[in-house]
Amino acid sequence: MGTSKKTTETPLRAADKRQDSDHKKIWSIAWPSIIAGSSAPLVGLVDTWAIGHLPEAKHLAAIAFASTIFTYIFWAFGFLRMGTTGLIAQSIGKYRNPENQKAALARVMIRALFFAFFIGGILLIFQAIFFQTAASLLSPPTPVIDASKPYYDIRIWSSIATLSIYGINGYLIGTAQAKMSLGLTLSLNILNGALNFLFVVGLNLGVAGVALGTLIAEWIVVLLGLVILVKQLGSRTLLFAVTNKLTWHRDKLLRFININSALFIRTLLLITALAMVTREAAVYGAETMAAAQVLMVYMLLISLGLDGFAYAAEALAGAAYGAKDKRQFKAFVIKGFIWSAGASVLYTVLFGTFSPIITALLTDIPNVRLEVSKAYLPLTFLPMIAFSCYQFDGVFIGATASKAMMGTMLIAFIPYIFSLSYLAEMYGIAGIWWALTLFMGLRGGAQLVWYPFILRRMEKEPTKRASQ
Repeated sequence: MGTSKKTTETPLRAADKRQDSDHKKIWSIAWPSIIAGSSAPLVGLVDTWAIGHLPEAKHLAAIAFASTIFTYIFWAFGFLRMGTTGLIAQSIGKYRNPENQKAALARVMIRALFFAFFIGGILLIFQAIFFQTAASLLSPPTPVIDASKPYYDIRIWSSIATLSIYGINGYLIGTAQAKMSLGLTLSLNILNGALNFLFVVGLNLGVAGVALGTLIAEWIVVLLGLVILVKQLGSRTLLFAVTNKLTWHRDKLLRFININSALFIRTLLLITALAMVTREAAVYGAETMAAAQVLMVYMLLISLGLDGFAYAAEALAGAAYGAKDKRQFKAFVIKGFIWSAGASVLYTVLFGTFSPIITALLTDIPNVRLEVSKAYLPLTFLPMIAFSCYQFDGVFIGATASKAMMGTMLIAFIPYIFSLSYLAEMYGIAGIWWALTLFMGLRGGAQLVWYPFILRRMEKEPTKRASQ
């Protein structure tokens, strides 16, 4: 019996052997991403349940305050996930030789982890300033600030881990390993929920126990992620990437920084736009503000579905872009939009039919339900208007068109600022949601106008496939 020489395979080589249709490839990435996103709110429920059984309300308020700080900080640095995904996907398409491909992926990952440690280190150094600034801006009661300090002081040490997980997930999505990304996300969420239950309910550590559980869970998942990287890319390849001059080449570092700095500004604009919804709703009283929070849950539900197809665009269209395969790139863009549009129609039917039931599950306060019902019309049509900006985000990330993402976000942001207060004054909470719908529509429209420039950029660059 003859022996065959064992060859090393990359995630792309394994994918190339599958004769799945483009639609199956899109769905194979989308569904694990949807499940992964859906699991995160469940952990929040465990945390809320555990803390909610402590004797004083200030503990739950402390978690809400401190969690808000980390949500904004970490979301602002979410560009590490997006930027890494785009660069990884393009490397997959550009380098067809397995060893060259592994070397390129290792270089991207070393840069991503370096910036995760660098940014995380800055957050640790200036942690006191960040906390004081947040306390000044949000102005919670003094007992809440005091109760949240133990949580903050522990949780801040997960900064490097959180940012590293962004980079690792960027690698997994970029290499079309959505199931592996789902496994890591579920591991994180299950560990987090279990440890928080143990520390808060079992060991009675209170608010500090929630932070400690999250800290331990995230560092365990980082170790699991590093094991995946070593197994797939090889320890020698990774170590060589650390010392390889090409990893630290000025142009390569500048490209990484330029891509991510544009994504950073884009994300800040998005965070600000969503924060303005809460601020504007607060002007009209506590019930309108509470209704706005309920409506944000609907936004979360939309994101859970549409982000899955956007992730597929990042990986598949990104690889086609890296290979300068315009036909395949356009095919994944069009087919991804078909799935995303279908999901948006499903959301519109779901919200239009069942929003009273969904709202009743979220709150039993009659006046808050009434306020939510006033936004019924914009809420119903929001998915069909917003889906294009979600999907185009995936396409632009795959093409590493970060400056275009920043520019189109700014184009939508400016009229949104001027329309928000006017529409809110005219129509109350419905006006606020019409303004948000306008914002999403303008984003998608601006990206549609810019999309041909991405295609032209592909035409100008010759096809480069590394064969050696």
